[in-house]
Amino acid sequence: MNMCFEECAAREVKEETGLDIKDIQFVTVTNNVFSEAAKPLHVVAVFMRASLADPEQLPQNVEPDKCYGWDWYDWKNLPQPLFRPLETMLKNGFSPFPIELN
Repeated sequence: MNMCFEECAAREVKEETGLDIKDIQFVTVTNNVFSEAAKPLHVVAVFMRASLADPEQLPQNVEPDKCYGWDWYDWKNLPQPLFRPLETMLKNGFSPFPIELN
C-alpha cells in the first residue's frame, strides 16, 4: 500500500521468488473480466519489466503453498494455459521486450 508500481514490483518479486531486481519499468496494463467464473471477477493487471540485480541469482519457491515452482520459457514458446492477463497482453500483440526477439 502507498507504493509506486516500481516499488510494488520489487517487493512482490522478492516475496514470491527471492530475486532482487533493478531497472524496473512500466510496460503495459490489461483489463480482464472473468464473467464465466463462479464468482465473476474484474482484474486490472499492471505489467512491469526489470533486470536481475545479480545475474547469477536463481528463483526460489518461497511460497510453495501457492506456487509449484518457477521456470524460464522462451517468449515464443510459452506453456499453456496462460494466466489470463498475460494471454490478453499477447492477443493484443504486445511484447515486453524493448526490441523484437528473433
